[in-house]
Amino acid sequence: MKTFRTDTYGGIDSLILQHAEPPGALAAGQVRVGMRAASLNYRDLMALAGQLRGPKEGLIALSDGAGEVLEVAPDVTHIAVGDRVALTFNTGWLGGPWRPDPTCLTTRCCPLQGVMQEQMVVQHSELVLLPEQLSFAEGACLPCAGVTAWHALCGERPLLPGMVVLLQGAGGVATLGLQLAKLFGARVIMISSSDERCQRLRALGADETINYKTVPEWQAAVRDLTGGRGVDLAIDLGGAETIDRSIAATAMGGRLAPVGLVTGWPNTVSSIFTASVDITPVRVGSRDDFQNLLRAMAFHGVQPVIDRHFSFEQLPEALRYLESGKHFGKIVIDF
Repeated sequence: MKTFRTDTYGGIDSLILQHAEPPGALAAGQVRVGMRAASLNYRDLMALAGQLRGPKEGLIALSDGAGEVLEVAPDVTHIAVGDRVALTFNTGWLGGPWRPDPTCLTTRCCPLQGVMQEQMVVQHSELVLLPEQLSFAEGACLPCAGVTAWHALCGERPLLPGMVVLLQGAGGVATLGLQLAKLFGARVIMISSSDERCQRLRALGADETINYKTVPEWQAAVRDLTGGRGVDLAIDLGGAETIDRSIAATAMGGRLAPVGLVTGWPNTVSSIFTASVDITPVRVGSRDDFQNLLRAMAFHGVQPVIDRHFSFEQLPEALRYLESGKHFGKIVIDF
């Protein structure tokens, strides 16, 4: 079978396309999945560059994938051959709050191996069934970005109609976060890097947009749009260069959900003690979160926004496109 891996953690250029033997016989509780699609996240660039806890023996790329069940162990009764499934991101976090123990630290593609392999053998608990309306490509968009957006919106507190949510950018978490926030009846303000992207976000459902290239002090613009109050929930994807502004855009008693590190790790947050904002970092989410997300998407007919499809062999090209920041929505690899 084909795999895409790095042995040196030297970034995109260190990726090598290899042929390997398929996984061996199933043990109790295991399922064999024929992978059909994967999607890219910014953390994949960090993993390939050695910035995450990658395995010493090298890393198979990408964390998010979906496929078809090819074989099940005799003791697995709730999953059948032919089922369409997506793999969970936090393989050991089944439900409840996140805990700093080994169970909740088993994330796919650092420290575990990734999904860029034509077959995978996993525990049955690492799979969720896809609803009929989602394709393999759409299902592959959800394990990290979709669950992150869902958990950021409602994992810590209920998101109620009329609340105001601030989102950044136009990638997977941002577009899925917008689609989901509108299901809750929220007002959504988004910042992005061009008027064209802001227009596309409004077409997708954003109530107001701000071009942060022309309005660098966008936190003040957010305050103006909310009558000086600020937003109830700010989902911060930028990291070092945005988190202080996100806090400044959030109402007293509101919540900041740090999600991404596009501009690096924050060093200090000068306003953390004066803003009276709850800060709840998002570590993607549990299998229960994933299943709740899928139920909501199936009921409301929500489908993730996919920017471009690439073939298996085009993974390096797809990652460079991700690195460029030009995508709108998710980038998918078709197997």
